Amino acid sequence: MKQLLHLSLLIGLILLGACDAKQNESHEHASETTAATTEASEYTCPMHPHYVATDPDGSCPICGMDLVPVTSNSSAIGDGSIVVSPEIIQTMGVRLAPVTTASFGRSVTAFGNVETNERLEKVSVARLEGWIENLAVTAVGDSVRAGQLLYRVYSPDLVAAQKDFINSLKIGNPRRIAAVRQRLISLGMQAVTVDRLAETQSVIQRIPVYAEASGTVSELSVRGGDYLKPGTPIITLQSYSDVWVIASIPEKDLALIGEGTLVALSFPSAPNAPSEGTVAYIYPTIDTKTRTARVRVEVDNSDGSLRPGAYADLDFQINETNRLSIPSEAILRDGRGEHVIVALGEGRFAARQIRSGLSAGGQTEILSGLTAGEDVVASGQFLLDSEVNLREGFSKFDAPPLEPMGPDTPLSRLPIDAQTLPQIDHYVDMALYFHEALIDDYRIDPYFVDPALQIGEVLTVRFANTKLVPVLENASSALRVAQTVRSGEPLATELARLMLALEPWLIDGAPSHYDQLGLALFRDTASGQLWLQEGGAPQNPYGSGSAEQIAWPDPMAGLTDQQMQERPANRDPHAGHN
Repeated sequence: MKQLLHLSLLIGLILLGACDAKQNESHEHASETTAATTEASEYTCPMHPHYVATDPDGSCPICGMDLVPVTSNSSAIGDGSIVVSPEIIQTMGVRLAPVTTASFGRSVTAFGNVETNERLEKVSVARLEGWIENLAVTAVGDSVRAGQLLYRVYSPDLVAAQKDFINSLKIGNPRRIAAVRQRLISLGMQAVTVDRLAETQSVIQRIPVYAEASGTVSELSVRGGDYLKPGTPIITLQSYSDVWVIASIPEKDLALIGEGTLVALSFPSAPNAPSEGTVAYIYPTIDTKTRTARVRVEVDNSDGSLRPGAYADLDFQINETNRLSIPSEAILRDGRGEHVIVALGEGRFAARQIRSGLSAGGQTEILSGLTAGEDVVASGQFLLDSEVNLREGFSKFDAPPLEPMGPDTPLSRLPIDAQTLPQIDHYVDMALYFHEALIDDYRIDPYFVDPALQIGEVLTVRFANTKLVPVLENASSALRVAQTVRSGEPLATELARLMLALEPWLIDGAPSHYDQLGLALFRDTASGQLWLQEGGAPQNPYGSGSAEQIAWPDPMAGLTDQQMQERPANRDPHAGHN
């Protein structure tokens, strides 16, 4: 039901533009059939062009603006296209976009976090017993460069091993020298220090330890003077020249991503960080709670702008290739399928069916219907589409002239054609919408009410001085209040007001139309309040009281043969309305 209401509202917006265009066209046609001296004898409101008057000193009854001379803004062409003046194109905000070939593919978006590159972590661990002295770094966060002295160690075992190495050098046995040298390195003496020992052949009492790589102190487990045992961690150095971005990918998208897939990166905390990367590794497990898998992207961080823990947005580019495309916003979708408004040049526009493919990054692939170099309307196309659709409809039939209308004309005798009836039905749709919101206990969307209010302004002018005007005005009043209250008992009050306003139209205007649509009219037996619903058992929106169904009257009952023949030829309520 909600989807039907939403679709009806969208159609109403298009029909509103079509109604305005139709009235403008009728005035243009009248001007062409009169003498040239009457060219400026009609005047209209700049904000409500559907209102036309012959008095140049009058004002718009809707907004009060001064009237201006009527000018021809658009015209139909035999091929189904229309011509729109440059002034109106500018007013409508029409923006063109070319049909181009762009490189894109399917896009999978995800979020992630910056983490340290575990491969760039270096840990200094004690290999023998001894005391640490001359600790050069004193706090986590200190920067260390490769070759910098970190600390010194005094170990009696290492002093004994040095003496053994010096004696082996004096003896000159190569195998003995190599074995003792390896023992020194195993005990924690670095190769550069062993070379110095071999050169000086003098025991080093306190062995220096140098940083093997540059980095930042991420852990410091000792202090100067501490006694070390084998396996005691001393210092952990972490380099941030490269970092990892770990992203969480939904399980359903995991099959699309592989190692080497290109990734677009965005970091809110580091806008100047690299904007591209590639997938380096996909972790082999899936989180059973979030149904996501972890993916690793390696990123250069030589400038140090990325910090572990920072948030990252990722956009995985899949099957990227050159595709004929247009902006996604240019495509219109309705009962006719997918179509666009093509600019033919010199103010000419026409609708064209297309078949679309992949969409990504605001672009949609065009599989058929357009060629490179053509221009499509990317903004303002809804109004142009309404105009094109209306012109196509006019080319298929000639609408009969409106009968004279007055305050005594019954609602059933008003000349309601195939375009007008769906417009009035917007008020009926609102009654169904409010009923559903009350039964299902949700808040109405004020935006959905706007089309009925806008169409009501057009109909009020068109059917001025008839019985339909109070119906529309009272119904519009209830809709405006409903937009503010939106739910609960206040909405029920406005539904009752809306139904009270619509009752004359439902009963005397087009009862057979709503009967054939399967709508049922009910009344609360206690309060007398009315509501509409789509058949079935009564669902009282006003409470738990009992209800009675009101039978739809037969509009032909009681009419003489002559009166039946005099009914408007276009009065079939279902003509052109599905």
